[in-house]
Amino acid sequence: MKLEGLALHRVGLRMRRSVGTSAGTHRERPVLFVQVVTDEGEGWGECGALAGGTPVDPPLERLWGDLTSGGADRLLVAARARGGRLPASSQVQSLFNADPAGQLASGAMEMALLDAELRSAGRSLTEHLGGSVNGAGVPVGAVVGIPPDHRLDLVLAAVDDLVEAGCRRVRLKIAPGWDVQPLAAVRRAHPGLALQADANGAYRWGATGVRDARRLVALDRFGLVCLEQPLPAPDLPSHAELAALLETPVCLDESLGSHRRLVDALRYGACEVACLKPARLGGIEAVRQAQALCLSSGVPAFVGGLFETGLGRAANAAAATLPGFTLAGDLTSPDEYLEVNPCPYPEVRGGRLHPPATPGVGSAPDPEVLDRYGLERVWIPYDG
Repeated sequence: MKLEGLALHRVGLRMRRSVGTSAGTHRERPVLFVQVVTDEGEGWGECGALAGGTPVDPPLERLWGDLTSGGADRLLVAARARGGRLPASSQVQSLFNADPAGQLASGAMEMALLDAELRSAGRSLTEHLGGSVNGAGVPVGAVVGIPPDHRLDLVLAAVDDLVEAGCRRVRLKIAPGWDVQPLAAVRRAHPGLALQADANGAYRWGATGVRDARRLVALDRFGLVCLEQPLPAPDLPSHAELAALLETPVCLDESLGSHRRLVDALRYGACEVACLKPARLGGIEAVRQAQALCLSSGVPAFVGGLFETGLGRAANAAAATLPGFTLAGDLTSPDEYLEVNPCPYPEVRGGRLHPPATPGVGSAPDPEVLDRYGLERVWIPYDG
């Protein structure tokens, strides 16, 4: 495929309801789309960066600035070196830095090229990955945030709705001082639910009071699937110590920002369950390599989400068909958390869905939504 140009779109979306975590509250969900235009058609990619970032990921404004001020030109340079032909999507990650911003940029660019490749070849992403989907589809998990004023009734109502909809796993956000109480209430209400807790790195090994990670032994009695990211991302040795202390498996998320970090976490014994996010790891190819490593290491894994639109979430759903993903991923419909979803997404039925079987990664953004909610658009022509 020969490159004709690419466009960067920044779109202003909002969450249906705020989602509280120990690291902050998500209310806005601006999205950065990458549109690659070739002589054989176009492809779309989505950047996973959030409005305010995360403890390990830069905010969307940083990604927008990086890509519009020269970062996106890396793709044009690569095309010029090939006489105008685009590199393979699997080669995109090598064009960007291996830091958090570079990984997020790589994930968006790789998705756009992969979408164009698959549309041209008439293949779906699931088919490309060689994933397996049984007749029932892949199981869907969901996230429940920390409610305003720590209202237990809101948590229980949210979990009730998810369970009624057939959700196979609920990930409950916790924080120091907000852990035992909500988990106990949910477990009483739903004794058989696959339940996990997500601390977003809020506890500390060796601290005193409610932030003391050793207090988390109190969660063992709830039979959790795992306790996700209890300590700050860089501290793999303390995660290993905590894993030895707890009966509950320790899951890593923010700590797994690269293949090297996953290797280190497994070597330390710090990662008993892995939350793998394609956007954070640098794209679909990177997450495929990560799930293969988890599978060979006997470590359960699931696909994590970043409140994507239907495009990014379709990529996650296809990735979830790989054999290394043995736990329900964050695959709920974007209609559940976005006021407006610009990219249609498969219907979730009974807590399961079938990833898109049509050519490409997923549905391209609705032009009317881009027009209505678009904040900026930058067109970068190929001038090879």
